[in-house]
Amino acid sequence: MRPGSRVVIGLAGKVGTGKSEAAKVFTELGASCIRADEIGWEVLPEISPMLKEKFGKEIMKGLQVDRTKLRDLVFADRSKLDFLNRLSHPLLVQKIKEKLASIASGLVVIDAALLFDWPEIRALTDYTILMTAREDIMAARARAKGIDERIFRMILSEQKGEEELSEKADFIITNNGTLAELRQKCKDIYRRIKDDC
Repeated sequence: MRPGSRVVIGLAGKVGTGKSEAAKVFTELGASCIRADEIGWEVLPEISPMLKEKFGKEIMKGLQVDRTKLRDLVFADRSKLDFLNRLSHPLLVQKIKEKLASIASGLVVIDAALLFDWPEIRALTDYTILMTAREDIMAARARAKGIDERIFRMILSEQKGEEELSEKADFIITNNGTLAELRQKCKDIYRRIKDDC
């Protein structure tokens, strides 16, 4: 990798594929990381008045949106998910762009499940990595994060098929094994990208 240059990696994958763990490995290897999920929660206060008006005060915890209640509500009703996405995605995409613009050099990972649904963000990447895993393993990882089977199935149904996503990715990491195996796969890709730049 040339000194002073910047290389952007888009990291995508369905719920429970281990995307966050892979992002951590790349961070440990020296990459900067922009996490779409974290930015998504950051934009909630900006849209909370509209969410409260649309969904009612039951989604609120004091002055803040209750994330778990919001998640359960929108993934149970496609029209509610569409409403949330219409409000949040433009803000989310803009904030990702701003964060990326603030990083002048080095390796940058954009950790975004919906990477391939956001052409504006996809266009900013030099390489893309798709995380995959067996569905039973994905479900177990989701449970470990407090996502029950019903919500897991609903989230999964809203995400694009693996075959469609695989065609768009530069690298695919199949994450059915141990954390050590995942770390090695991430390191191999990291080296290949650095050598390529």
